Amino acid sequence: MEQKFFLSTERCCYDTLVAEKILEGYLGMATLWDDNMKLLIGENTQDFVSWIMKGAEVKAKLATEFKGQELRADVLLQVEMIGKRGKKEDILLQIEIQSERDPDMRERLLAYNLRARKEHKMEVYSCVIYLRDDGIVLPSPLRWELSTGKKYLEFDFDSIEVYKLNAAELQQTGLPGLLPLMILTGDGTTREIADTIFTELEAAGRLDSLSPTYVLVSLAFGKDNIADQRWLLRRLENMQEKLNESPVYQEMTRMAREAGFEVGLEQGLEKGLEKGLQQGLQQGQLQGQLQALRQMVTEIVSERFPELVRQAEEKTADVSEPFLLRRAVLKLSTVTTAEEARQALL
Repeated sequence: MEQKFFLSTERCCYDTLVAEKILEGYLGMATLWDDNMKLLIGENTQDFVSWIMKGAEVKAKLATEFKGQELRADVLLQVEMIGKRGKKEDILLQIEIQSERDPDMRERLLAYNLRARKEHKMEVYSCVIYLRDDGIVLPSPLRWELSTGKKYLEFDFDSIEVYKLNAAELQQTGLPGLLPLMILTGDGTTREIADTIFTELEAAGRLDSLSPTYVLVSLAFGKDNIADQRWLLRRLENMQEKLNESPVYQEMTRMAREAGFEVGLEQGLEKGLEKGLQQGLQQGQLQGQLQALRQMVTEIVSERFPELVRQAEEKTADVSEPFLLRRAVLKLSTVTTAEEARQALL
């Protein structure tokens, strides 16, 4: 059953209908899971690296698109680790996020690994993080054998099934960036755990993680869980002041507002929620989405890499697919250098 997340403005707690209508047709469920996890990793990169490779340190975030190939990894990092002889060495860490069952996940992971190794001339360590229990997870290693039984390939990778963990395990790591994953653990999908996550993120100063965490919690609760979704909206109101300080949240609310949803929400709250939402959604169709997303790209670039504003305006002017602009927003929000930003605009 498809799930959608709840997006709130400053005014009050909206009904389930509002939550479903706002993002209906705007982002697919897998996109919501994956994009918000990428945002969390982008905001808490060192925490995730420390979790996956104890003792390793992040040196650079690399482009996830490979030259001349229709391949795109979720996260690709250059990290420094201690090698066998106690000497520091650089390798690549490739992280894939999986929210739905993919029987070809291991082969896909191998393809990314080989391409990253070839392009960057470095050793690559691969890890896939499974967010939900969506069927059998094929284990590491991937082995290919001839009919005679002769093995000709063996590929080892790390596999983390979050839903098999306990919330306390993640909390006890002392890594604030992992706190949002607590809601996805076997014992974690509760209001108490959600409240703990938000409280500890605020205390740790991870304000930019609040918005994607809110989405993740809503997805974990499920759209049919009306009571918990309404509680979550009330909890969001309590975080509103701090959320308003977060660039990620500002971008999310601006996206909805500029896409024409605000008109529908305002009218719907006054007279006929269903009718008002329909009017807002009609006005916020393709052209409204494109305009809002182009503006968002430009504003992110203006804030982070002002020397690239003209290039951003030129590149986005001819883009007619919202998903391409959403992808650019995501990448531009997480890159660390002007060169990475320039690649994100290509």
